[in-house]
Parts: sequence; C-alpha cells; structure tokens
Amino acid sequence: MDQKILPTERGCSVPLIPNYDTIERPVDERIEKRLIRKLDFRLIPWLAILYLLLSLDRNNIGNARLGTLEKDLNLVGNDYYIALMIFFAGYVLFHIPSNLMVKRMRPSYWISSTMIMWGICSLCQSITQNAMGLIICRFFLGVFETGVGPSTPLFLSFWYQRDELATRVAVYFGSSTVAGAFAGAIAYGVLGSLNGVWGIAGWRWLFIVEAIPTIVFGILSFWALPDTPQTDNGWLTPQEKKVAIQRAKQSGNTDEKPFDKDQFFAALVDYKIWLAVVIYIGLNVALASFAIFLPTIIRDMGFSSLNAQLLSIPPYVAAACLVFVVSWNSDRTLERAYHVVAVCLLGILGYVFLMASPNVAIRYTGAILIACGVYPIIPLTLSWVSNNQLGHTKRGVAIAMTSMIAQCFSMLGTQIYRQEDAPLYLFGHSVCVVFLIFAACSALLLRYLLHKENMHRDLKYGVPQNKDMSGLDIQGVYDKHPQFRYAL
Repeated sequence: MDQKILPTERGCSVPLIPNYDTIERPVDERIEKRLIRKLDFRLIPWLAILYLLLSLDRNNIGNARLGTLEKDLNLVGNDYYIALMIFFAGYVLFHIPSNLMVKRMRPSYWISSTMIMWGICSLCQSITQNAMGLIICRFFLGVFETGVGPSTPLFLSFWYQRDELATRVAVYFGSSTVAGAFAGAIAYGVLGSLNGVWGIAGWRWLFIVEAIPTIVFGILSFWALPDTPQTDNGWLTPQEKKVAIQRAKQSGNTDEKPFDKDQFFAALVDYKIWLAVVIYIGLNVALASFAIFLPTIIRDMGFSSLNAQLLSIPPYVAAACLVFVVSWNSDRTLERAYHVVAVCLLGILGYVFLMASPNVAIRYTGAILIACGVYPIIPLTLSWVSNNQLGHTKRGVAIAMTSMIAQCFSMLGTQIYRQEDAPLYLFGHSVCVVFLIFAACSALLLRYLLHKENMHRDLKYGVPQNKDMSGLDIQGVYDKHPQFRYAL
C-alpha cells in the first residue's frame, strides 16, 4: 500500500500510514505471551530487589539517627541536615549522564558497576569518624545510585509496551515501600541486639548489614540482567528475540544511535516534560522528608526509639499494596493524570490528619495515608513521561530531567522538619501539602493540554487504527508525529 506524505506542525514531511495491517507484526501471540512471562520473571523481581537495596542504603541514615550516630560523630548544628542534603546534590548532577550511559554502554554493565560502587560508599559510612566523612560518603552514594534509580525506567522501556510499563515500574519502585518496612524491622533488630558487639556501635552495624547485600547483588547483576532485545545473550529463543525486537519497534524504539543531539535539545524545550517535572517536584518534597523523618515523627508521638522503628512498618505495607493496585488500573486504562490527582488528595488528607489533632491514633492514620498518597506517584509519573516520548535519547533525557530537577527539591524536603517544630511539625507538613497541591494541578493541566493535542491530530489526520509505530520515521518530529497519540 502506498503511504501518504503529510506535513507536521514543524514543516517536516513524514509518512502517514492509514492502514497498520501493512506493518510486520508478531505472528504468534503465544510467543509474545511467553516472552512477557520471561521478562516478568527475569527482569522485574531482580530489579525490584536492586531498588529495595537502593532505598535501604539511601534512607537508613534516618534509622541510624535513632541510635548514637549524632553523638559518636559529634554532629552539631546543621551537620546532620547537610549530610541528608548532600546526597541529592550528587544524585542530581549525574542523572542525565547516567541515563545516556544506559544506551551507550551495556545496561547490565552500567547498572552492576554503579551498584557495587554505591554499596562501597554505603559501607564506608560505617567507618566514618566525623561529619565531613559522613558528608563525603553521602555525596558519592548519591552519584552512584543514579545508575539504578533513574536509569531503570528507561531500561524497562526497551522491553515493554506503553500499556505494560506502569505496572512493571510500580513493582520496581514499589519495592521502596517494602524497603521502608524492612528498614524498620532491620533497624529494630540491629540497634537492639548488635549495639556494642565487638566494640562497634549499633548504627555502624546497620550500615554494614545493609551495604554487604548491595555489593553482592551488584556483582551478580553482571550475569543476571539482560541488555536490549537486539543484544540478548541467549536467554531468548530466536522466535522470542524476533518478537522482542518487533515489540520495541512498535513502541517507537526505532533509532539506533546511542546519542542524538537533536533529540537531546528537543527534550529540553518540551513543555510536557516541564509539567511532569512540577508533578515530580511535588512528590519529591513529600517523599524525601517522609522517608527520612518518619521514624522521628512517630517517636515524637510518644513512642520509644525502638518502638518507633517497628511502627514505621505498617505505613509502607499499606503503600506497597496501593502502589500495585493504582498502577495496574492506570495501565489497564492508560490513564495517568486522574490517578496522580487521586493519590495526591490522599496524601494531602494524611497531612491534614497529622496537623489537625494531637491524638496519636489520628496522627498515625495520617502517616499511613501519606505513604499511600505519595509512593504511587513515582511509577505513575515516570511511566507517563516515558509513554509520551519517542526516541531513546529524548526518552532518556526526559526521564532524567524529570527526576533530576525534582531531586533538587528533595534537598528542601530534608530541611523542613526542624527539631524546634516537634512534635506536630506544622511547618514541614504545610510545605508538603502545598507541593502536593502543585502536583495535582499540574497533572490536570498536562492532561488537558495532551487531550487537546490528541483531538487536534484526530481531526487533522484521522484516528490511528492501532498503536503500532514500527513503520514510522520519527526523525526530526519524535512524538509530534501525526500518528502518535499521547497517554493521558
């Protein structure tokens, strides 16, 4: 069938394919289902474990604080808060370079090597003797965690379709809620039973116990992780590999260059990405403060330090369940914005509970609602960003920009829960409410603009007959291609 050539908004002529039946498609759906099962069993559990370890190593300083960390390291004034903030400085600086390396270097090598390095940095925290040593360790911990944190959603987009991504990203990021539950249990056991063993303080044991598995899994990841559909190392059959490559093309992964300058600059000026950044900023202010200060907030409700560690578990368990349910439904409907708004409202309600009453039961319920409201925003937003970009470089830069700029505001999140505001922390809670409102409003605005653009393309070019993008030339237009429709 002949292709129509239609101009885009940028004046480029691109082929418009009115009948997708002319495009090569997987000939056997059984092979595709078998491939997805293989991916789900090999990729997702392993990556979830990696992110669980990442979350433990990032946030265990909050648990260590309830030991004797501040006393032993002679932390005074803002030393502790500087150590929290400096992590995000390293994390922010290396977002985009890390995502570009995922395509330039074999993903398994990049993820594995950076994981080993952050495990070493985490372990080094156990031997620090002063504030400067802790601050240096935290900075490089942030640098190397970019190899897994923002890089994995890009890596998953090489293998999964648009309507499959949020659920998988939810399992991946949802492991951070499991990590929050584990963190409380591990800290309770370590601080309660290992404190003073061999003359080592309990908080030092905590860093040791949680860093060693990171290094081990980093080494194993060299062999456990595949790379891309085009370069698999024999774990797929020839038929499965062919289907995997075709699926990647159907999702718009048709460019071969590891770095495309035009895509890079296109990402920098894309309004969709900047609105997603605002959503993620709202998330990260609340997330950074909640993950680090939850044990302190619960302790200041009147519980002992050890009991506060245990009571930090239920909010994460509840959040883990909701993350999966919300993301599954979002994939089922390919609807992101309304889900983001709904969980933002849930988080806001939780902060209202914390501020409205000194009653312990109400405030603890508020903590659970905050976890349930904040954590689902992670997979929803990053999947939404990934869904609406075509081209490896543009998608990689978009995900990195969203996370990188928002992480700058995580530094704010580490500074808003001041000891003089205890036990109600009205200032910190109020700041988080304001940013969650910004996130919800930005999600609604972005949805409106994307829906308007989709309707414009439907009227001008017609409604696409299906979602296959393997036959499209996206060079120079990317997601502005007439056949592409945005996820809402």
